Amino acid sequence: MRVNDKGFWLLVLVAVCLITSAWLPAHYKLLFVQETGNVGHSQTTNVVLILMLFTRWRYALTLTMFVSGLRFLFGCGVLWSAWKYGGPLLGYSLTTLLHLIVLKVLNDSTSIEVFLKQHPADNLGKQQI
Repeated sequence: MRVNDKGFWLLVLVAVCLITSAWLPAHYKLLFVQETGNVGHSQTTNVVLILMLFTRWRYALTLTMFVSGLRFLFGCGVLWSAWKYGGPLLGYSLTTLLHLIVLKVLNDSTSIEVFLKQHPADNLGKQQI
């Protein structure tokens, strides 16, 4: 795994966005619901998606885009409902923005596709400058 690749660093950005989107509801509950409410986001799913991306599993890119797309749509629906009927907006705004960043980076980056399709053993004999 070459850490000098642009694709690697874009995957680090994706990983940070996914971890942050799962970390926010766990540690700042009042940004999402009132004190008596309950909110939970799947931290384990994000860790598994990140591990699949960095191990270059064949369907990791598609699966991560699908899961982030569903979470983005859910966040938009919750934002619309909270705006219309009243409720906390900041938490869902942040997580929806983070999932939008994940979708944008994964969808538009050709360097991530090259990094994911590159076999890890291809770089063993090459010298890095």
